[in-house]
Amino acid sequence: MARIYALNENHNCDYGVDFINGVAVVPDANTKVIAWFTAHGYTVVTGSDSLSPWDKLPVELLRTFAPYAGIDPAGMTKDVLVEAIETALITLMKIEITAFDAIADVNGGTIEEPVFTDAAAVIAALPTTVTATFLGGAKATVPVTAWVDTDTYNKAAAAKYTFTATLGALPLPFANTAAVTATVEVEVKA
Repeated sequence: MARIYALNENHNCDYGVDFINGVAVVPDANTKVIAWFTAHGYTVVTGSDSLSPWDKLPVELLRTFAPYAGIDPAGMTKDVLVEAIETALITLMKIEITAFDAIADVNGGTIEEPVFTDAAAVIAALPTTVTATFLGGAKATVPVTAWVDTDTYNKAAAAKYTFTATLGALPLPFANTAAVTATVEVEVKA
């Protein structure tokens, strides 16, 4: 979806599209409508699923709220002001990952009868998600985009081999600024 911001921040309708306090939303695929608004000087922000609660407020109310979010609204248009407020709130509301739930060791078999032929076979068997614990104790599932063989897995050598998760995108408002990660051990026995 695309957010369309009118030049008149109190605008309510144009080209068959209903506006709420100067902003409307249309599908990104509706290129004809988006082109019309762009050609007429409207600000178009693509990739937004819907109007945010901030979009629905009158610009005067946004300007009143902005200083509480640490924003000086002077000279800001509604689209810039909404983006600034959304960014400030996301930054303020981030919930940090403190740890990942332990993943049970994986049985790699023995040197005589290994379960996995190589690191790629181990990685194919590892989970695609891990469970994160956040500040305050809340938990959430986080996608794993890849596993890295940090100990150079060798099916012919008895040892515990560590594999480290490469995490996917964290859902808002979660953050991982401390770069906490998940690991799993694969044990090959003698």
